[in-house]
Amino acid sequence: MKNIKKASLLSVLSLAVAIPLTASAAATTNVAPATTDSVQVSQSANESTDVNTPKTGDHVITPQETKSVVNRTLRNTELTEDFEIPARYGYVKVWIRNDGDQPIKFSVNQGSPSGAQKLSGTVKPGQTYSEVSSSAWSTGKFYVSLTSGNAYMSGELAVRIGTSRGEL
Repeated sequence: MKNIKKASLLSVLSLAVAIPLTASAAATTNVAPATTDSVQVSQSANESTDVNTPKTGDHVITPQETKSVVNRTLRNTELTEDFEIPARYGYVKVWIRNDGDQPIKFSVNQGSPSGAQKLSGTVKPGQTYSEVSSSAWSTGKFYVSLTSGNAYMSGELAVRIGTSRGEL
């Protein structure tokens, strides 16, 4: 008797699964296929055949990139940090915060700590200096040097490079 009940239950479950599957298959086959006469195709704004060369009217997105090259907490009375400007970069942002009691004098030089000076200035106590180069600098090694005379410096130094001035 138990075997008959199990077989009956199995048969009912099989039919319960099979009926919805056949109904959905029948509904799918009764759908009329779309004709090409009623389909309209439109092309996007870029009608150029050369996809690698932008044309007038193309929507071109130019990726931009920045990179932190120096990020230091200021201590001692002198500090010199070097950084590299690789190809594709050239714009430089120098940021200095003076939390100390004495002014901090700084300079950014190309090639060596005493090379061609690109930036220089003084940051008074409690002040922050932030400058982005007005034009792209050449690739190569640069040095940012800070000094505060006989007093210990306190604050932060950050240098960031980018591929365009606007992104810094």
